[in-house]
Amino acid sequence: MLMFALAWALWAEQPDRTPSIYRCPTAEAESPRFEKLLEDEGFSLFCIEPRPGPNARKAAQGKAAMVSPAVIDTAANRRWRDATIALSAGKISPKEWLARTRSLHETVHFLSSPATPPLQSVLTDQGPAVFAEILMLSWPGKPCLTSGDIWRTHELPGPGPLESWILAMNDWMGPMLQYRHDNPFIITNSPVVIRADARPGLLIFRQQSGKKALTFYFNCSKEPVKLPSFKQDAVTINRGLTWEDSGATLQRSGFFIETVSL
Repeated sequence: MLMFALAWALWAEQPDRTPSIYRCPTAEAESPRFEKLLEDEGFSLFCIEPRPGPNARKAAQGKAAMVSPAVIDTAANRRWRDATIALSAGKISPKEWLARTRSLHETVHFLSSPATPPLQSVLTDQGPAVFAEILMLSWPGKPCLTSGDIWRTHELPGPGPLESWILAMNDWMGPMLQYRHDNPFIITNSPVVIRADARPGLLIFRQQSGKKALTFYFNCSKEPVKLPSFKQDAVTINRGLTWEDSGATLQRSGFFIETVSL
């Protein structure tokens, strides 16, 4: 009975894992920080380059599996990445983003890799960078986050222009992975697009399962945008949503989720 209680206690401390990938170099996966990452975050898969070492394999045993870089670094996945960064920077509209990504048949969503510049060097402003990652974590499929972007298996850089960006993403990563675990239909269902502006502006899409509906709101423009009606008390994962006498406004690079029971 005692052994069962101990086993249950250990299991209860494990994070709720959801289909997602964490990518890092071998040296970082062999560090004590990798074990902490496994304990704290909900990644189900790890891509360790050039190959997993003995400590990483031991730490991940029974908790998460390993995946090859070849699964991530495909032409379709790269095109999804390029289109998403362009959308986040306000260089293309939601309508064009959907047109570019609709028929790609991508298998993994990523925003940076060893073959691409780090996300913070491409989207140097905090708003578009966090926008890009939240969109990736809101869209169906399998997201891949890298150690270079979220700094979980090595030291944070010193104070400077990257500091607030890194802290913002670390604040949101865990809740979004948990959100995907708690609502697995996000991963597999095809979203219904409610609105996709023809110029940089609002992208609104909905996921529904049974009597639960999640509506995702994103503003990729460089200006605040007035919002259509929604249930104020149903808002979660909110960044940049404000209310005025004239109605609700979503600030530049803002996003939120509306969760409704039908």
